[in-house]
Amino acid sequence: MFFIFCFTLVVTSCSKDGDGIAPCTTAWATDLQSELTAVINAGTAYGTDQSDANCNAYKSAYQNYINALKPYGNCATLTGQNRTDWQKALSEAEADVATLCQ
Repeated sequence: MFFIFCFTLVVTSCSKDGDGIAPCTTAWATDLQSELTAVINAGTAYGTDQSDANCNAYKSAYQNYINALKPYGNCATLTGQNRTDWQKALSEAEADVATLCQ
């Protein structure tokens, strides 16, 4: 669940291409604020009431956030060890989501 914080350390500078292929921006947290807010709200609800419905809502919100982050991995300046670390963090986050609600 700490993927959110790992990502801030990795993506530090990219420029946006006019073709819209990859969202490369240092303002990723602003770009993804709605997804992040959904994860936080769903996590809080699940922490308060660990029902199946709340767990599934949390899992869905978290997966949506991961999906929204994926295009940032195409940033041209994300290279070498930073790209490796980013991929590892993304994989770990997806593994975390897969184990929720079981």
